[in-house]
Amino acid sequence: MTERGTKITHVFDTSALLVHYFGESDAEKLDELWADPGNEIGLCVLSLPELKTRLLADVIDHEEVERAFEVYCDELTISLEVDRTVAERAIELREVAETRLPLVDSVIAATASCRSAILVHCDPHMAGIPADLVRQIFLGNPKTRKIKGQGKATNR
Repeated sequence: MTERGTKITHVFDTSALLVHYFGESDAEKLDELWADPGNEIGLCVLSLPELKTRLLADVIDHEEVERAFEVYCDELTISLEVDRTVAERAIELREVAETRLPLVDSVIAATASCRSAILVHCDPHMAGIPADLVRQIFLGNPKTRKIKGQGKATNR
């Protein structure tokens, strides 16, 4: 889906989608967010290459990778563009974060912040962003993905 004036309530970081796909701890929280009809879930466009790269690295079946990518990026979330306002907010977030904040993660967090949405993630370094700048749901640390396999992306 693409953004068309929809009020985004939550922005999922790539890490949240991977938690869901692999059925890790807190995946059910994401199911609950998707199930709530009052929620509109967004995905920063920078998460698309991150997600595809991680799925290709962790999942053997390339048809499954394509299916999961389509479900998460086209059916379950609304793609959110990055503009100058988001870029400037990302700079601000990197300057005030208590810990090192990688560039892509700062842009994803800024995407949520600029839309007054809640950032959903499991990246400890994002927790260093002040809550008054980005509201967050922290999913906890994911399990180590050592075995390639198939996850649970499903159409809603």
